[in-house]
Amino acid sequence: MPPMPMKCTGPSSKGTGRRRWIMKSRLDQFRAPRNALLALVVCVSPAGAQAPSPAPLELRLADVGRFAAFVDLASVRWEGRTARLRVLQVTEGGFKAGAEEFWGGWRHEVIACDARTIAHAGFSSIRAGGREGPVTGDQRPAAPLPAGSADEAVAKVVCDGWKPFAKVPVARSVEEAVKLGRPLIETGAEP
Repeated sequence: MPPMPMKCTGPSSKGTGRRRWIMKSRLDQFRAPRNALLALVVCVSPAGAQAPSPAPLELRLADVGRFAAFVDLASVRWEGRTARLRVLQVTEGGFKAGAEEFWGGWRHEVIACDARTIAHAGFSSIRAGGREGPVTGDQRPAAPLPAGSADEAVAKVVCDGWKPFAKVPVARSVEEAVKLGRPLIETGAEP
């Protein structure tokens, strides 16, 4: 490897009377452009950007039984007359699995409105405080909607525009849905 070029910068600033030598690299010519490029990358990278705000929730109560089922109307995605959506399933107060308390979870569903079938497409739990777990489970085959079930109520809300529980406001957060749904589970509210 050839020797590095050196540059004399004059007497030492420490008063020793010696001359100070600084090594110059052949790559010094690229330092300014490299620094500018790094600054640009940091400014536009996702790490430097703010996290996107979560999509707003529009949780309409569809059914109350063992759980309170809220349809997330903001999550509904249509393909013809088939809807993909999430349903918030709120548990009764004090519900625990193991040592942890849970508010409920998100059921991911595919509803064929004309055929009146539903395919469960996964579940993600929500711990007390709002921390969500990962979606688990694969999409199951479509099955007919059981009459009088929470699934049928969800399908009526999504497919037919049914608005049960007219006096219960649309929740804008999971925490709000939990506060609305838990007292209704205790009383066994009807639409």
